[in-house]
Amino acid sequence: MFWTIFASYGMTWLLARVLPRSPRERLWERAHRKNALRLASGFTRLRGVFIKVGQVLSVIGTFLPKAYGEALEKLQDKVPAQPFPEIEARLREALGDDPLDRFESFEREPLAAASLAQVHRAVTRDGRTVAVKVLYPGIEQLIRRDLAVLRSVLPVIRRLFPISRQERILDQLSAMLARETNYQNERKNMERLRAVFADKDNVVVPVVVDELTSAGVLTMTFESGLKINDLDGLRRAEIDAESVGKLLTECYFAMLLEHRLFHADPHPGNFLVRPGPTLVILDYGAVEEVTDSLAEGMKLVVLGAMTRSDDQILQGLERMGFVAVGGDRELLARVGREYLKVLARVNISDFSQLDRQTIEKLSGYEQIRGKLRDIMRSVEYPEGYFYVERTLVLLFGLVGQLAPKAGLPGLIVPFASRAFAMGLQQPADSAGAAT
Repeated sequence: MFWTIFASYGMTWLLARVLPRSPRERLWERAHRKNALRLASGFTRLRGVFIKVGQVLSVIGTFLPKAYGEALEKLQDKVPAQPFPEIEARLREALGDDPLDRFESFEREPLAAASLAQVHRAVTRDGRTVAVKVLYPGIEQLIRRDLAVLRSVLPVIRRLFPISRQERILDQLSAMLARETNYQNERKNMERLRAVFADKDNVVVPVVVDELTSAGVLTMTFESGLKINDLDGLRRAEIDAESVGKLLTECYFAMLLEHRLFHADPHPGNFLVRPGPTLVILDYGAVEEVTDSLAEGMKLVVLGAMTRSDDQILQGLERMGFVAVGGDRELLARVGREYLKVLARVNISDFSQLDRQTIEKLSGYEQIRGKLRDIMRSVEYPEGYFYVERTLVLLFGLVGQLAPKAGLPGLIVPFASRAFAMGLQQPADSAGAAT
């Protein structure tokens, strides 16, 4: 699949050399659309790690053509389920020869299916309704094989997209997959985030059922609620969607910048809502820590955005580690200032329905056109940013649906103002390092 896509781009490049500008651009657009669909279809067929890669690329593909984000977006929560006999094999491995006898009832149709596991509703012998998360059989071996395939094509990707230290993305993906297939780690994550939200009655973290949990099977309390982006359902339940957006934003601001420990998979399938509103957080396989440099850099960026300080925003990005060693800092600063000027003039009245022109402005396409390869050579992918970027992009889209007028930028201001007023702004030595 990868080599077919590379060959397609090779042919497109050869044809584009002899075409005038307008037909050349249309040729590239067609190639991007065709190959994006080819990639999405292939990832769905290959399952496992490749579905996870598709999910990641759909939200962190800053340097990829727009067609890829659109084609891969369906992999976020539309993954086909595995046949139940395969799931039952994993249950036997974890709970014994007659695993279904451990339950009063067990629904064979899953509640949800994801890239590495699926979830079934069941009732315990003592009458508790539970959610049973079952890791796909053989997924550990599949992960090792698929990561080896990805590493084999990395040299080609590096030539096409010369961003410094691209191997960090695969390293971080590998580490993330190892944690997501370790249910002991997920249990620990649930306890860590339960402590983070200990003083918030309106945030619910499920409780693990120890006697029905083993390697590859995680059983927890079944939590009811409306899917967070079910806007019609929220309206019928008289739950204010913007209040839900505010609660979600407050939770993530606290996790990222105060506790530096965050739920790194905020797609709609992982949140339920009850009247109040009360937020139920599901799936703790991807819980990550924020490095000091990222946290302090993000604070500078948020503070710079609030005070409309271009220099402070750029300092924050540099503090986060985006400038490669030997990179052209002046080029990045110049392009960044041009982009921020355009961004300041963007007037978004509905964050849930962004038109193509607004998306192009937000993407910074005009500012990087003709300079992309030079910019790539000057950019380094910061350690740990893989998770943060994925989280922020998903959060941007989700909050935009809940609060279309304010969006994530509008909702974060009150929490940021209060936090900085309470002394959360960066220490003096951090400001010096950023400068």
